Amino acid sequence: MSAKFLKRLAASLAAVLVATLVAVYATRTISFLAGLENTAGDIRIAALQPPQMQSKDIVIAAITEETLERFTYRAPVDRAFVAELLLTLENKGAKLIGVDLLFDKPTEPAKDAALSKVLRNLRVPLFISYSNSPEIVNEEQLAFLQSFVPENMRASAHMGTDPFDGSVRWILPGLDMPGLPLGFTHKAMAMLGQQPPPQQVEITWKPGPDVDTKPFPVYPAHTLAVLPDEWFKNKIVLVGAVLSLTDRHRTPMSVVYDDYRGNMPGVMIQAHSIAQFLEARAPQRLEFGWTILISLGLALLGWLVSLFKKGIVFNGIAALVIIKLFWLGSMGGYTLGLPLVPLVAPTLALVLTIWMLDVLQGSAERRQRQFVQGAFSRYVSPAVVEHLLESPENLTVSGVRRDLTFIFTDIAGFTTLSEKLDSEQLSDVLNAYLDGACAIILRHNGTVDKFIGDAIMSIFNAPVLQTDHVSRAVRCALDLDVYAEAFRKQKIAEGIPMGETRIGIHTGPAVIGNFGSSSRMEFTALGDTVNTASRTEGVNKYFGTRICCTQSVIEACPDLKFRPVGDVVLKGKLTGVELYNPVTDEQAASELYRRYLDVYAQLKNADLHAPDAVRQLHADYPDDPLVRFHYERVQAGLNTNRVVMEDK
Repeated sequence: MSAKFLKRLAASLAAVLVATLVAVYATRTISFLAGLENTAGDIRIAALQPPQMQSKDIVIAAITEETLERFTYRAPVDRAFVAELLLTLENKGAKLIGVDLLFDKPTEPAKDAALSKVLRNLRVPLFISYSNSPEIVNEEQLAFLQSFVPENMRASAHMGTDPFDGSVRWILPGLDMPGLPLGFTHKAMAMLGQQPPPQQVEITWKPGPDVDTKPFPVYPAHTLAVLPDEWFKNKIVLVGAVLSLTDRHRTPMSVVYDDYRGNMPGVMIQAHSIAQFLEARAPQRLEFGWTILISLGLALLGWLVSLFKKGIVFNGIAALVIIKLFWLGSMGGYTLGLPLVPLVAPTLALVLTIWMLDVLQGSAERRQRQFVQGAFSRYVSPAVVEHLLESPENLTVSGVRRDLTFIFTDIAGFTTLSEKLDSEQLSDVLNAYLDGACAIILRHNGTVDKFIGDAIMSIFNAPVLQTDHVSRAVRCALDLDVYAEAFRKQKIAEGIPMGETRIGIHTGPAVIGNFGSSSRMEFTALGDTVNTASRTEGVNKYFGTRICCTQSVIEACPDLKFRPVGDVVLKGKLTGVELYNPVTDEQAASELYRRYLDVYAQLKNADLHAPDAVRQLHADYPDDPLVRFHYERVQAGLNTNRVVMEDK
């Protein structure tokens, strides 16, 4: 292998590695991307988890709106009621009771005393929510909380919240602040004789068996006295509020659900967390190392796509197919029990790889085009030099607006051709081709404005005024087409796969003058007319034509003949422009020309017989590109002359 090849290979693989690292780092540090990754996982968690049986170990005694209607005040929850509730659970044989209520302020003294006595004398193991955070309790509230709740019963009520989107995602072990006890979940497990991991753990949410059944039995707290003892015997009972407006926390399910599943009461989140350890369910998300490996795999796929060198359109389509299959496969696999595969970081790695390699390849191609442009600088029109010699004031960086006609030419498949020829062959072929093309342009008194690799931009009506600049440009284009076709066939006969030359013509107002700096000037034209002319050349590949021009061109050439192509909405435009294909006098005298105009008129007028007329014309002239183009559209159900371009 040559040193040049190895250098390119090393550069491309380096781009793969850089794209992977940038993608992974970005999704962990940029809030938008991190949020998007979270959302991709949340959708699977909320909508695609395999159903599970309702918990047989955890029961929720829910303080509901109906519960609070029994009392004269809503908050704090009536202490006598809580005391009676705990005694009821004791009598029903509860195994462990967790109270997710914050006793941080006094109420009625007698009721407070009753609850305090129950807390200290209850025979069932009991733990109670606690916080010393200044954001939750002030000094007075903290003092009451510490005096009311025995130290051995305290459990931290803090939630592990994602800073990117505010969703509760983690189980906190507690003990992370001075004076803070074990977290609510860790306290429950410790009282059950188990020791969960001492570090923060992602919550593995427990789905219900169906959409109508909650993952945990939930009973209104005020009804417990009349419910069967068997529903609570040897169960972990969590007491907490499930009110509609308070103690609600955003969870990953909020991307799908806007009810209690999405914005979940704190006591239900604690139930999910405790059930995770009881049922030994591991977090569903892959470790960080897997994110790097999967992102690298997608980046390598992007590298393989770029090896085809089919252009940005092909690369974009291939990337979309890969991304779609990757996302659908990951989501489908999750429904079968696979973990949460990261989606955003690998997708970004794929896109970045394709973009970076396109930039690298484009840079090499631009260097080649710059070499060609420099080599043929002698083809700048002598008329420009003469004009500047006669009028040196035009050397200033200024411009004037006037009507101009532009011809853009380009060789189809130039990149492919350049890859198949060595530098000497490529130089010889382009030298000969551009020599002949520029000679024709100069013969029609056009100005060769610039070379862009194999492409030529030429201007008529500047710098020297030409009253017939539009018809002059059309005749020039017809001569260029004859020359380019003859040159192409000659090269094909020599074994060189030369592509067709496509030509675009447009006329309209533009700014012409010398633009640049004091050290480097360029005589050129600027404006939307230039862009339209360039795009007019580019659309030839969609119609199979070699020359296209606009409505403004034919309006200025009443003595020349054209075939209408269609009412075309160019990429980036909002309104359609009529495009035409110039024809020679010989072609205009043919039967094909006459019949084509008749059939096109039927298409334009939405004649019901137009499709049949197109099919008949195609049967008689199957090799004509415009006939074939309209035939294929008719076969696809498009019985109109209006064509909307999706690409430039």
